[in-house]
Amino acid sequence: MVRHPKKKEDEKSNGNDTAKDNPVESPPSITDESRRKSGLDKLFWLRVGLGVLAGSLSALIGSSQSIESSRMVLGFGIMIILFIVSYVLAKSMKIPIIPSDKKKLITTGYGSYFLMFIFCWILVNTLIHPDVGILTVR
Repeated sequence: MVRHPKKKEDEKSNGNDTAKDNPVESPPSITDESRRKSGLDKLFWLRVGLGVLAGSLSALIGSSQSIESSRMVLGFGIMIILFIVSYVLAKSMKIPIIPSDKKKLITTGYGSYFLMFIFCWILVNTLIHPDVGILTVR
């Protein structure tokens, strides 16, 4: 017999039905929750830092390339490699994640990683070649 969720405790017809309706699961303790959040926070900031590193490396290494399409391929290659490195580091951090949230290791901070990568790539490239933009405007 399935009970209505708003049914009062005193209106239960049979006390044995509660074991079927509410399986016993131990909720994660507060310390596990705080360890998980602090681990995910560390992962987020690790990815932000690696995004800055990937963007800066892409601009510095790509400045020596003469073909523009090879700069783009090199830059996005560096970005993908460093994201895989961040995933390996996240696995080694042993963040206590429940099995249904395993995607958290991939999805935590990937937007910030990409935006910091693009921002730093453009910023460092502009700082390396400041006269290119000024000459074309005049």
